[in-house]
Amino acid sequence: MKTFAASFVFAAALLGTAVQAQSPEPGAPQYLSHDEITKLLKQDPSGQYAQAILSREGGLVMITTRDKSGEGETHAGWNDFIIVQEGEARFTLGGTLTGAREIGPGEMRSTGVSGGRTVTLRTGDYIFAPAGTAHRMEVPDGGKVRYIVFKTRK
Repeated sequence: MKTFAASFVFAAALLGTAVQAQSPEPGAPQYLSHDEITKLLKQDPSGQYAQAILSREGGLVMITTRDKSGEGETHAGWNDFIIVQEGEARFTLGGTLTGAREIGPGEMRSTGVSGGRTVTLRTGDYIFAPAGTAHRMEVPDGGKVRYIVFKTRK
């Protein structure tokens, strides 16, 4: 009987850890290893990126990997804070969306961005795209970029 009870407690502890890693209690500490984050990455239906939402505490924290260029976009209610973890991409910040279409309330996508400032993002670089600012990430053929995005409400 002691063996069963010990096995039950051990299994419950493992299950509790697994559940916490995927959806912690609000305000609870959280640790995710590189391997756990990699397993959480889910391919977007567009095929342009894979993403994992790590937190919804006071906004959103996401890890994104891309091997394809993204569309131009603006978010009326969200600021984007981006830190590149690895890889390289061109990033256009500011300007005007070309061929814009609304995909949801305050969320616009486009075929591109005209004007603005274009920079090459590399490992360790940081970019801030305030709410309402046009931006686009372009990945060179055969390239890949991985970055963290902190999204906060405007």
